[in-house]
Amino acid sequence: MINILAFLVFVCVQWFWAATYFSLVQKPVFALVNRKSSPRGITFRDTVQVYSHGFVSDAIVASYLTAVPMLLGVTAAIWPGFPLKEVMTVYNIIISLAMGLLTCADTVLYTFWKSKIDASVFAYLRTPKDAFASVSGGYIFLAFLAWMALSAVYFAGAQALTMLSVTIFPHAFMPWWGYPLAVLALCIVAGVLFVIIRGLKIRPNNPSVVYYSNVTFFNHWALNPGYNLIYSLSTRDDFGKQFHEFSPEECREITDPLFPVGGTSRKVLKTDRPNILLIAWESFGREFCGAIGGKPEVTPRFNSLTREGIFFSSCAAGSFRTDRALVCLLGGLPGQPTTSLIRYNRKIAALPGLAGSLRDAGYETASVYGGELNFMHFADYFLASGHDRLVCDKDFPKDAPRCKWGVHDGYIFDWLYDDIMEKTGRNARWFTTFMTLSSHEPFKVPYRRLDDPTDNAYAYVDDALGRFIDRLKQTPAWDNLLVVIVADHGLNRSDKHDDRVEYSHIPLLMIGGAVKEPETIDALMSQTDIAATVLGQLGLDHSEFRFSRDVLADTYVNPFGFHTWVNGFMFRDKTGAVTFDNVSGRPVDGADPARERKGKAILQKLYDYIDKL
Repeated sequence: MINILAFLVFVCVQWFWAATYFSLVQKPVFALVNRKSSPRGITFRDTVQVYSHGFVSDAIVASYLTAVPMLLGVTAAIWPGFPLKEVMTVYNIIISLAMGLLTCADTVLYTFWKSKIDASVFAYLRTPKDAFASVSGGYIFLAFLAWMALSAVYFAGAQALTMLSVTIFPHAFMPWWGYPLAVLALCIVAGVLFVIIRGLKIRPNNPSVVYYSNVTFFNHWALNPGYNLIYSLSTRDDFGKQFHEFSPEECREITDPLFPVGGTSRKVLKTDRPNILLIAWESFGREFCGAIGGKPEVTPRFNSLTREGIFFSSCAAGSFRTDRALVCLLGGLPGQPTTSLIRYNRKIAALPGLAGSLRDAGYETASVYGGELNFMHFADYFLASGHDRLVCDKDFPKDAPRCKWGVHDGYIFDWLYDDIMEKTGRNARWFTTFMTLSSHEPFKVPYRRLDDPTDNAYAYVDDALGRFIDRLKQTPAWDNLLVVIVADHGLNRSDKHDDRVEYSHIPLLMIGGAVKEPETIDALMSQTDIAATVLGQLGLDHSEFRFSRDVLADTYVNPFGFHTWVNGFMFRDKTGAVTFDNVSGRPVDGADPARERKGKAILQKLYDYIDKL
């Protein structure tokens, strides 16, 4: 039994030191060297928040580092003659050098990159001469000394605690019944480490689990560099080598007419500075919207609202998942068929964002979501795209009506109403993104009108939206309000994906007191065009949004819809639509060389753009 206890103590000591190093050494060093990167002074409260939010990523890396000692420790418990001291000394030397290098590299590179160390660092190491060309020999020498010093600190703590814990291992073999206990102890420890690494929520942990502030520096300070590096290794993509069908000149020749720049926008609003609420309705595709040919009985309130605002009846969703749709909606970037750009912290920071453009124009910006913001990097992207305030499940009362994904939309609509009234009371200018969730499987909502649970979930959101709009119409806030309602994507049913034209067809409505008069616009467009169209109405520059087109501008003469899913695309224009499988290199439906050529060129232009971010 003593062997088992010795093993458990040994593992706990290894985990404790790894986690402690990041708190006592890595984070202070990072803050000290990069404190000028903070846009404001660092307070004691900031430090406490950084440590409290960042601990989860420190714990994850500590769990990774404990995996090998765990196996060595259980070996020593079963086999007393195992040279644990010697093997652990070698292990500590290796890990110490790695931790010292990681701390030093992350701290130093942040000064230049303003982003956490990730897998892209290995690309620079392919050409070390170029990598170090911008720094002096003296700088490199000081960095080397810092690496050795940080490694020595890690080794001193790890070795001292290791040698102390090793002494409690007995030299005698266990009785026969001790061996199954040792296996059980190993399984329990491995299970605990796995839970720490993965987390207990619906989706596995990712770096956004530590993101909490609209000050990027604090998020980067909190994020463990080892965790960001490990995670980025699983999300690497060589964008520059994908979808190269044409020469650069030929690609530009094809795509330039598709993405016009400039032009004069036809004004459909009464004001050029309305307050704006963007509602991204979960999975609200054509199937549930009678206004574009879907079931008329599911969302009658929305159907009637389309006759009160500017209704775009031929809009194509950019992609098929919310994480990709957010970048389409707010960044004006087409969906990526081979990856999700939202996972690349460094790249999304370089993207334009609708919220950021409005913030620069004097708007207060916020995002509201009833679920977890660390899910699928939502927090990362909302902050990177310019939302200064993040509201999520933890900001609502525990007794608020909830489903598997978070707080139900009906409650959030009531909260939004109160928030709008507060902002109206102090005459604020604001932009808010609200992402709904109640129309997500398992479709259990506190409402019953339709027998089919899926239809009923959409009916619930529709009812809550209608009541919300009715209340707003009775307030002064309505007069200067623009509500943009759009789906993030269609409902992902296994039997509905064959027809990508129908699946990608989503409604887009602009309604509110700021709208001059109702109008239906049938021109083909994409979800990615929302950013430029909204900014065009406000007279704000949107040239940064290279793939977003102002649908109301006189330069919009080549209307089309573009949609992607896992390594495939749909391109639709006035001649028809093609659905193309990139893996097989063949059209699935609507074969047409001209449309295929345009779709391929868009992907090439997109991936070249992403590669350079």
